Amino acid sequence: MYHILVQRLLHRAENTHKYDYGHVLILGGSAGMVGAPLLAGKAALRVGAGLVTIATDKETADKLDRRVEEIMTLSIPSEPEAALRELLGFIAEHNVTSLAIGPGLKENMAHIVKLLVGATQLPTVLDAGGLTAFRLHTSELEAVAKQNKNLVITPHTGEYTKLMSLEKDTSMVHLQEHAVESAKRYQLTIVLKGHHTFVAHPDGEVYKNMTGNPGLATAGTGDVLTGVIVGLLAQGIEPAQAAELGVLVHGLAGDLAAKAKTEAGMIASDVVEFLPEALKQLQHQSI
Repeated sequence: MYHILVQRLLHRAENTHKYDYGHVLILGGSAGMVGAPLLAGKAALRVGAGLVTIATDKETADKLDRRVEEIMTLSIPSEPEAALRELLGFIAEHNVTSLAIGPGLKENMAHIVKLLVGATQLPTVLDAGGLTAFRLHTSELEAVAKQNKNLVITPHTGEYTKLMSLEKDTSMVHLQEHAVESAKRYQLTIVLKGHHTFVAHPDGEVYKNMTGNPGLATAGTGDVLTGVIVGLLAQGIEPAQAAELGVLVHGLAGDLAAKAKTEAGMIASDVVEFLPEALKQLQHQSI
C-alpha cells in the first residue's frame, strides 16, 4: 500500500510552493551536539518537507548558522516560559505543521519540552532528549498524549527501558509486548528501534520492519529516523502511516548506503543521502 503514498510524495503538482509541503520545527541541539538536529533536519527535507527550522539556544544557533544552507534557525531563551512563548509565536506565524523534539537536547531543557508538548496539537515526534524529559514521569507523558492525539515516540531499547522503568536485561519479546500495551494505554505511536524496528499503534496494531542492517548501528542514524518521520508528518501523513513508512524508508536507505559504503564504512549522513533513492525504489513496490 505504501507505494501509492510514496508516489504521492514524489509527484508534485506544478503550481505548488514550499509551504504546501509542510514546515518542520525541530527543538534540539546543545553544546557539543549540534549534529543531531542537523541530521534530522536534512532527513526531513530529503523526504519532501518544504521547510525546516531548528529551535535551540543562542550558542548552538550561531554554530548551526555556520553549517547549514537549507535549514533555518530560531534562537530561544533559556527561561522555560519565555521559550514557550517564543516557540508558540513562531509556530503560529510561520505555519509550522509538525514538531520533532529531542535530537541533541540535554536534560536541562526538560521543562521546556513538557511545556511545548502539552501546549500544541501538532503532529510531534519525541526522541532522545525529548524522551528523557519524561523519564520516571510517565504519568505526565500519558497526560500530554491525551491532549495531543498525534504523538509518536521513537526510543531505542535502552531508552524505552529507562523511560518505562524496566529491568536492563528485559528481553526484546517482553519489550515489544510492553510497547503494545503502552501504545494502547497512552494512546500514542511507539517506534521501538532495534535489530528489526517495531511499531506499536494506539489501536493495538503492530508493524515489524524488515529493512535495515547492522551498519545503522552508528551515531546519528536515530536522528535521521526522527527527521524522516517528522518530514512525513509535515506533509499531512497520519502518524501511524508516517511511523511505518518512516522506518521502512530509513531502513532501505541504510541498505542502499551499506551496499555503496559497506556496513562498517557507512555513516548517518550517508543514510540521509540515500533517502531519495529509497523512495524511488518504493514507488514501484507493492509493500
